[in-house]
Amino acid sequence: MATVLLGACKKDGLTTYNDKASKNSIYFPDAKSTNNQVFVSFGYAKSNVKDSIVKILVRPIGAAMDYDRPYNLSIADSSTMKAGTDYEMMSPRIIKAGRVADTLKIKLLRTTTLRSGPLFLYMDLKPNDNFTNDYLSYNTTTNGVTKTRYYTRMTIMADDIAGAPPFWLSGSSYYSFTVGYLGTFSTLKFQLLVTMYNLNVEELVQPNWFLNNGNYRRISGWADGLKAYLNRMAASGTPIYEADGVTPMAMGPNAK
Repeated sequence: MATVLLGACKKDGLTTYNDKASKNSIYFPDAKSTNNQVFVSFGYAKSNVKDSIVKILVRPIGAAMDYDRPYNLSIADSSTMKAGTDYEMMSPRIIKAGRVADTLKIKLLRTTTLRSGPLFLYMDLKPNDNFTNDYLSYNTTTNGVTKTRYYTRMTIMADDIAGAPPFWLSGSSYYSFTVGYLGTFSTLKFQLLVTMYNLNVEELVQPNWFLNNGNYRRISGWADGLKAYLNRMAASGTPIYEADGVTPMAMGPNAK
């Protein structure tokens, strides 16, 4: 019996990974968990922040090789981001020797266009001499509707739009007080305020920030300081405008 078992083991052997069978498909491993999209907003970033680097993992199915393997990343013509103007590719599209993944690095540039609405970068991994895209798609079902999505596709969406924090939001019980000092909310004004006073945005957007620790008392000081700054800039011939480039930025009537 022992002899028979030994012979069977030698005949069947152990199942090992078949690299050729994998067809070396390349894909975005985070495609499904992110719903094929990465969103970047400069809206709550300080005004001196000029760019943001997005990192996206790219992975082939199969073993590492002892040579570099370039992969084919296609940018769709329908993308509204333009290379060199709205973004820069910071890394070569290569699975390096001995590696089983690559981190694609893309620098998003904070252009004034982002203040008007989001821009999109549509990316698609295409087959080449090194990789296939046989590991291609998956289905998602929402409310009984099934859609096909792709492991080989990823979209980057970016904007520079901020919503008003609760204490500056129309309809809140603190709105009239806040507007009396800071004036009408705008993304640029909020970003300038955050930059000038090095404020923590995560704290500012908390629903109870206005009353915590008497924070509302700080608003009048911010308004006075920001009004003085705007006046200095206007006097020097470099006034600060709102996003339309025409309307001068202004504080509320209670700012001194």
